[in-house]
Amino acid sequence: MHPFRNLLLVATGHADSLEKTPTPETWKVLFNMARYQSLLGILYDGVLRLPEHQRPPQELLDNWQELAGLTASIYRRHLQRIEQLEPILERMGLRGCILKGTVFSSLYPKPEHRLYGDIDLWVEGSRRSIIRAFEAEGYTMSDILYQEAKVDLFDDTDVEIHFHPCKMYNPLRNARLQRFFEANAPFKGTLSYAGTRFNAVFCMAHMYRHYLEGGIGLRQMLDYYYVLQDLRPEDRGPVMDALTKFGMQKFTAAVMCSVQFNFGLEDEYLLCPPDKVYGERLVNDIIRMGNFGVLDKRNYSGDGETKWKRFIRKNRRVFSNFKYFPGEVFWSPFARVGQWCWRLLNGYLR
Repeated sequence: MHPFRNLLLVATGHADSLEKTPTPETWKVLFNMARYQSLLGILYDGVLRLPEHQRPPQELLDNWQELAGLTASIYRRHLQRIEQLEPILERMGLRGCILKGTVFSSLYPKPEHRLYGDIDLWVEGSRRSIIRAFEAEGYTMSDILYQEAKVDLFDDTDVEIHFHPCKMYNPLRNARLQRFFEANAPFKGTLSYAGTRFNAVFCMAHMYRHYLEGGIGLRQMLDYYYVLQDLRPEDRGPVMDALTKFGMQKFTAAVMCSVQFNFGLEDEYLLCPPDKVYGERLVNDIIRMGNFGVLDKRNYSGDGETKWKRFIRKNRRVFSNFKYFPGEVFWSPFARVGQWCWRLLNGYLR
């Protein structure tokens, strides 16, 4: 067993020690792999569960501890900023729902060690009314897309406003997905959190989109590992039915393989039987590409890339998955052109 996978199993409580004690050089490799997968805090907890003689050299361990502490400080800041969101929304007469990060972290044994990015806030209402409400309060909205926009609420924490939790390229499947979100919208009071059944669908759709566009990492897989463990048995069938309607059954089967292989998830929590063919490809891509494809050279361009070349590069990246997910990939260029035209007509290309 690869020592990194072994360490993942220790971190999730499916192993008590490593099969073989790593050398100092191997520990450096494992540390860098954890960094590229955005799992430094989570795997630091795994390191602390190891017997003393299997732990990394003290200098590396101290560095690891420092970075885990930094992750915890970001977590505390996120909680403070989320508390500040409620009066902001109340003042504007809006209702919002927190997506992803803080919601998923609550399922972890140590929420403070899950790495955080921005705050994702799904706001109820039409896109125009939401934009007008924020701009009327003096906040600047930027990068306005079909499903989301950035807003300058805080100096030290990025906030992304979602008009839709996520989207798909295929217009029919996207319409079905949006109807699901509308029918299962978790808005309660001024500020709420998405529940596990909702997240079991939303998180899969979010991973699917990012996998096609640029890549996903083990942090997203670990989020889903904990979502599956928290999902009620009676909800697994309806969740899988919904994912099938959205054309994600093959990807779901690959994810089941990944969470079982990497984290030791028991069969009782699976949504469907794992697909080893698709799953092996997904597992290898995740390790090779890093979190959100940070190591994938296809996601980066040289200096002076034109919009046309960027369009070609991004579609070439998506079409590398055509053999596996043709029903979604086929629509990628049409969706991109449609989004550009929509932004141009609405004055959002600024």
